[in-house]
Amino acid sequence: MKSLVTSLILFFFIALFGQKPVHDSLKVYYQDSLTINKDFKDGIISNKLTVKVINPCNSEKERFDGAVTIISANVKNKNYRDSVLYNYPNAQSGLINLNPNNISNFTIDKRQAILIPFTYCGNLDNDTKVSYIIFYKHKKYLHHIKYYCGEDGKCKINDNLNITLKDLPSKLKLKVIKDLETKYKNSNDFY
Repeated sequence: MKSLVTSLILFFFIALFGQKPVHDSLKVYYQDSLTINKDFKDGIISNKLTVKVINPCNSEKERFDGAVTIISANVKNKNYRDSVLYNYPNAQSGLINLNPNNISNFTIDKRQAILIPFTYCGNLDNDTKVSYIIFYKHKKYLHHIKYYCGEDGKCKINDNLNITLKDLPSKLKLKVIKDLETKYKNSNDFY
């Protein structure tokens, strides 16, 4: 158990400070995965986005927590390649939930921005969050935005977005805020 906790802590820091492959000791906990592929153009250049979740939420199998849950996102074209790997450190209290319909791309200043929002299942209290992986102008971002959902099922942002999203370019920040305010209003929007 101690080595598992150490591995989870290690991979949390890896996700923040560099892209490394997942350690083989965690692979024994993989139960299934979800892979999404999308193609888009940035100007005249064709791009391919691949998003993969290891051990995603699965209501059909009644699996809402586990030993490990990981999301990776890769974007590539003929001139550029980048990726983000995030190993959620609290998989014992909830798994990553990715809705393919919420992944979007749009143009800002003649460049494509890719938003990959994901939530977490298994959290039964009023506090929850939405996380975003963002690719824009050869930069990548990972943000976690806190929400509070009341007993009536209505949810509101419980975060200072000017601080949380301070590293985003202003037009991109406005788009993310609009996304947050329109897609996540009710507790059902998180599952």
